[in-house]
Amino acid sequence: MKWILLTLLSCNVFAHSAKTLIVEAPMGTHWAKWTSSEETNVARLLELLERSNTGKKLIQLAHRKAASQGLTLLDVIKPGESSLTDTTLIRKFHPESPENVVFESRSLVYVNRHMPWKEGILDLAHELTHYVYRENFNPYTINFSLKDFIVSTIEGRGGEVQAFVTECQVMSELFTRDVQVDSNCAQIKDSQGQVSRSRAAEFFYHVGAFHTQISKILKERGIESSFPALKDDKIKFVSSAYGLPYPLAAIQEYQTVLSKVCENDRRRLTYMQQGRAPASVEKFRQDVEQRCPRISQN
Repeated sequence: MKWILLTLLSCNVFAHSAKTLIVEAPMGTHWAKWTSSEETNVARLLELLERSNTGKKLIQLAHRKAASQGLTLLDVIKPGESSLTDTTLIRKFHPESPENVVFESRSLVYVNRHMPWKEGILDLAHELTHYVYRENFNPYTINFSLKDFIVSTIEGRGGEVQAFVTECQVMSELFTRDVQVDSNCAQIKDSQGQVSRSRAAEFFYHVGAFHTQISKILKERGIESSFPALKDDKIKFVSSAYGLPYPLAAIQEYQTVLSKVCENDRRRLTYMQQGRAPASVEKFRQDVEQRCPRISQN
């Protein structure tokens, strides 16, 4: 049976014991250059992360998710030019029944191959948090909104805030002394010395000189009041995929995803017009036109 595949690319408590992880490799060597085998290097990175209680739990959950798709963690985790979690949404339908759609998503985790061991371990913890906890979204629904996408990307389950907090937890468990000099991790502690997720979230809305641009987009969409934390303070975090502060990176990702959705839906509409009932075709056409004009508003 012939299928058409349409793909979308996506897109604590600090421990107080003093201990420092000893990596059994040349400390000046990038983790991906330890041996000539990518799998061996990834396996070593996982072994080191597993020495952290937080990392151990994360790896267990990641293993279960990979196994549910018939994969191992060595199939899922790869060295890359930057650290990111790349999710592909696959939409399948048969040309003879384009109204019946099946969705499937797959994710790959990339860890920056140019990083030393410590940074590689922390980035792996960060990206595995996305991989394990990030909730799948369906951009083909009419209510796929920019506001929800930004909030989900930054503050949602498996989003950037949770990944950052997890990274700080791993740092506190494996590189305790470094926490004291890591300004970002140190600054999200509350008066009791506990990690504050709300304080961490604030950092992601510090957008510096991009504040005017982002505010203009949000105002045009009528959602500016939904982001009171947006400030022109110095940028703390930049998306590795876009090289932009996260609110703007999320906006660009949303536009990219929606553009691909519209392209795919118009292809599907063409198939539906070949012999489908006029009423069902018209309903789908209206749905497409309701969603797709939004990509040109900015």
